[in-house]
Amino acid sequence: MKATLALSLAALGFTVLSQAAHADTDTSAIPAYSAPSTLTRAEVQADLALWQRAGLESAASLESFDPTSPATASRLAQYKQWRNGSEYRAELARLQDKAMTAQAASSRTAN
Repeated sequence: MKATLALSLAALGFTVLSQAAHADTDTSAIPAYSAPSTLTRAEVQADLALWQRAGLESAASLESFDPTSPATASRLAQYKQWRNGSEYRAELARLQDKAMTAQAASSRTAN
């Protein structure tokens, strides 16, 4: 059950990233069950960074993803611990700070 939840969260993250990357495309191709996300870009990026840091980036295909294997179960447990702990908040703060710094630098060069 917990593995399914983690997998669902990861799939949501990948869906959001995919939608953001193709925001200028025709949205009629998005399945009806796909609800708009309320997550910010930084939240998705922070979640993805933790997913990758846990070593789950090789789970690119849901068909080949085996949450019952000991190695995957261990990585999922680590990801969930980080995602629900201070690691996520720290990664989110880092990304938000990075975005604000980039925005400030961009506005200085525009003037």
